[in-house]
Amino acid sequence: MPTLELETMRCEVDGPLARLRLNRPEALNAANWAWVQDLVRATDYLACSNDIRIVIVSGEGRAFCSGLDVKELAEGHLSVEWFATWERGVIALANLQAITIAAVHGYCLGGGLQVAIACDLLLASTDATLSIPAVREGVIAALGPMRLARLIGAARTKYLCLLGHRFTAQEGFAMGLIHEVVTPDNLEQRALALAEELLAIPFTALRHTKRQINNAFEHDLETLTAELITGMEECLRSPEHAAVMATYRETYFQPKKPLTKEQ
Repeated sequence: MPTLELETMRCEVDGPLARLRLNRPEALNAANWAWVQDLVRATDYLACSNDIRIVIVSGEGRAFCSGLDVKELAEGHLSVEWFATWERGVIALANLQAITIAAVHGYCLGGGLQVAIACDLLLASTDATLSIPAVREGVIAALGPMRLARLIGAARTKYLCLLGHRFTAQEGFAMGLIHEVVTPDNLEQRALALAEELLAIPFTALRHTKRQINNAFEHDLETLTAELITGMEECLRSPEHAAVMATYRETYFQPKKPLTKEQ
């Protein structure tokens, strides 16, 4: 797939690995109306390919994303349609069949944090500053509070969302929100290393495991069991599983050599 160049972000695809780069660095990647529409376009673009297995989401410049553009908010340009379109893009990101990795540095505020927690894995550099301050601006943080509650529990989520305080990457790690904290110089390298590790794992199993986790709060046990059977059947038929089993047979079931006369 060719690179998708949008006004405020860019999608680069290299075989099974894709990069979604938030690209409005002069505004610390703040989300204006063009940015919100671009998020929908970018996630639709990534969802079109069954070959993409891993997506790394990162921000160009000095920040991952500083949240919604406060100039548009102050000028009254943020309508209900703006927020509905925003949530459509975030939901599409969360629902990608690919495994998504957020590589966070600098400011990751409000909508930026919402994008990050919509990803499957969250890496942050030690210079990251995070918050979800929507209530201080007199609005709701879309479905961010719901996602946070599912990730770290209601009590911690209330503390973060009702007060809107900023917190560090290490504090996010202690909450269980951030999976790994690295130095700024190592963020890119670690994100790529994690992507390579995931690419070595059978994708059919990864895809169904992600779906099961995402549906854990949505479906009853009967529905989840039915989805498990369907997913397991697909895994057992997959060439990836067959390749792993062939390796196991070569490793653990080598025929014994016949004894010689000397033995």
